[in-house]
Amino acid sequence: MTYDSQELLTLFGRLFQQRTFISAAIKSWKFDDHQQNQRGQFRVLHLLAEKDNLTNSQIVDALDIRPSSVSALVSKLEANELIERHESPDDKRVALITLTDKGRDYITGSKKFKDELSESMFESLTSDEQQQLRHLLDKLITDLEVKEPDWTQQHSNKFHGRGPAQGGFEFPFGNFNGFGGSFNRRPRG
Repeated sequence: MTYDSQELLTLFGRLFQQRTFISAAIKSWKFDDHQQNQRGQFRVLHLLAEKDNLTNSQIVDALDIRPSSVSALVSKLEANELIERHESPDDKRVALITLTDKGRDYITGSKKFKDELSESMFESLTSDEQQQLRHLLDKLITDLEVKEPDWTQQHSNKFHGRGPAQGGFEFPFGNFNGFGGSFNRRPRG
């Protein structure tokens, strides 16, 4: 079993050395990170894509966030011309918020970007293979997350270039640079 697990680790290493894979993963991560940093704005945009012509209070209720937060989000989105406010035909005191064409294009473009990126990355796999890979990766990640605190404590020095005198592990073959760095050097910081 050790040989099989070592070969799997080697294959993951080869995957992480593929520029196309790394580039796509980084782009996806940066896109998700950007969305996460502007999560509230995206939530408002997606809500307006589902239900147009909403008031601030309707957005507050739907997203369960503070009225002051909604006001700030709406102002930012309006400044970026992704939404617009207009008077309600029924009550001139009420402002209705709606997506602009630019806002609709933004939502469509972000979804299209993510779809095209993921489709191109996994197009060589059938739907069944993609489902199986998803299941296996979820299982692996869950197991690693459970083991992480214990594994990190037991092996914290072993792969940070500390020799046996410092409680670590000396690689018999010198520096290992397979993942873009060396295991036999002191960690930064």
